[in-house]
Amino acid sequence: MSNQLKLGIFTAIGLVAVIISIIATGSFTLARTYNVYTKFDNISGLTRKAKVKIAGVDVGVLNGVSLDESKANLKLSISKKIILYQNASARIVSMGIIGTKYIEIIPGDASFPILKRGDYISSRQSPSLEDTLTNITTKINTALDNERDGNMMENLADAIYSLKGFLDNLEASNEEISSIIKNFNKFSTDLVNISSQNKQDLRDIIKSIKEISEKMNLLIARIYDGSGPIATLINDEQMSKDLKETVLSTKATVDSLNETIGKANKLQLSWNYTGRYSLKDEKYRSDIGISIMPSNHKFYYVGISNVADSHYVTDDEEKKNINTLDALLGFRSKKSEIYGGVIKSKAGIGFGYSFFEPIYTPYRKLKFYLNMYDFNRSKYGPQIDAGIRVGITKWLYTGVAVEDISYKTTVMPYLKIEIDDKDLTALLGIISIAAVASK
Repeated sequence: MSNQLKLGIFTAIGLVAVIISIIATGSFTLARTYNVYTKFDNISGLTRKAKVKIAGVDVGVLNGVSLDESKANLKLSISKKIILYQNASARIVSMGIIGTKYIEIIPGDASFPILKRGDYISSRQSPSLEDTLTNITTKINTALDNERDGNMMENLADAIYSLKGFLDNLEASNEEISSIIKNFNKFSTDLVNISSQNKQDLRDIIKSIKEISEKMNLLIARIYDGSGPIATLINDEQMSKDLKETVLSTKATVDSLNETIGKANKLQLSWNYTGRYSLKDEKYRSDIGISIMPSNHKFYYVGISNVADSHYVTDDEEKKNINTLDALLGFRSKKSEIYGGVIKSKAGIGFGYSFFEPIYTPYRKLKFYLNMYDFNRSKYGPQIDAGIRVGITKWLYTGVAVEDISYKTTVMPYLKIEIDDKDLTALLGIISIAAVASK
């Protein structure tokens, strides 16, 4: 068995292990879902992958959060079995005063049209604890102000009703509050014990502080009198000017470094591998590359197409097409992208389109692309490649490509893996273990 075949077998085993681990940890589900969206002014306390419920029953999960015009844009994955209508609404609900938050959906009235995939649900912002307390205070103040108008009893009754609701929530969280009080009491007891056991140490600390204070007074007096190096630094105008310029220069350097590091932290990197099988010559081919996204609307790509060992390639025509360079700069809108640069070591341009999800998201269910390059080929015109792929998970895709449509027309089914820099460590760990086990 060759080393390449061994590596292929153990890589496949590693991928299967990753898929099993993802399913086991709940990051992936085989249940059929559809996505709807809603917006909130504030989602503080709402956790990632928060539950979506109807009448207390789990019907979905929060699958993504983005910022849209100073509002939180929430992507909700809802079970295909659940039917929502266009007058449906959503709100964020907390289980108790400091409990876990989830998203509650009112499905709407059947007299309205059914909500479609990608539609938005109206939101209702539930009042926070601070809003409740402010409301109670306002009502009490209103009751007192309107005492002479004869409305005091009515306003006071409303305030008491609001206060009762607050106390009900407080009672529901009684256990958590009791735990906090116990911890505070324990901390106070420990602090008293520490103080009683270390009285002498505290006296020594106070004495040291007093000595330092006396020395500081002496130092300030010497500076005031104009003696000592510090006084010289303060009184010497040229030295002060040089020091000021040095500090300003250092600050500019630090600010520039912070800006550079800040930009680097915003970069999104993804690594990809594509395995293609030619139905024409019945051979496998591989591509590898890396995508760098400084923002959702711009990306760079560098990679190698038709990776192969030239010592094992005997055909001269095929040797020209192995280990070719891809280096592209691209720009994206919401669903489409256009890019240009070097494609398979030839100048070229390309276009891509995502039919459902935004094209810059990690997972695209259905994507189409078209590449044109090698424009100097006079007899058959530029080489044109086109393909379409379907997403299985956010990092695994399958599809079919038609290469060199104007000349050879080669049909190539392929499997593509896209892994971002966060998930790469886990995959490499599994492959390393498999490689060691094969020796």
